[in-house]
Amino acid sequence: MRRDACEELGTRGEPRAVPHLIRMLQDSVGAVRFAAAEALGRLGDRSVIPHLLRLLDSPKFGAPHPVIEALAGLRAGEAIPYFIRILRDSDPRARAAAANALMVITRQVIPFKAKGLQEEREAAVQQWEAWWRKNAPTFKT
Repeated sequence: MRRDACEELGTRGEPRAVPHLIRMLQDSVGAVRFAAAEALGRLGDRSVIPHLLRLLDSPKFGAPHPVIEALAGLRAGEAIPYFIRILRDSDPRARAAAANALMVITRQVIPFKAKGLQEEREAAVQQWEAWWRKNAPTFKT
């Protein structure tokens, strides 16, 4: 029921739902947390970005896909260093989501195969890191 409520709040686009959805990011049920993250991304309220970024550092949250997608939808340039770090994650789905989010937010294309050879992935990560070092001071979404 809580998961369905989060989904409904995201679909309705009701800004008053933001504080409630933020609270649901800490729910004990993973499906509720994921639905809350997705809903927050759909609402488009950039004030939620710090809350979502904290989840990327939290091992308790679980799989980062919904958070990555929400941050990409919000065009959260602040998430770029997190996404670059996630390119080295052990989960290929997380790596793929992060690579896609990087391209969406930065409009840069650095080929990255989430299920590719580790050496190929590392070369792409190093290209992203170099790009970010060069562009971070002036980057705007």
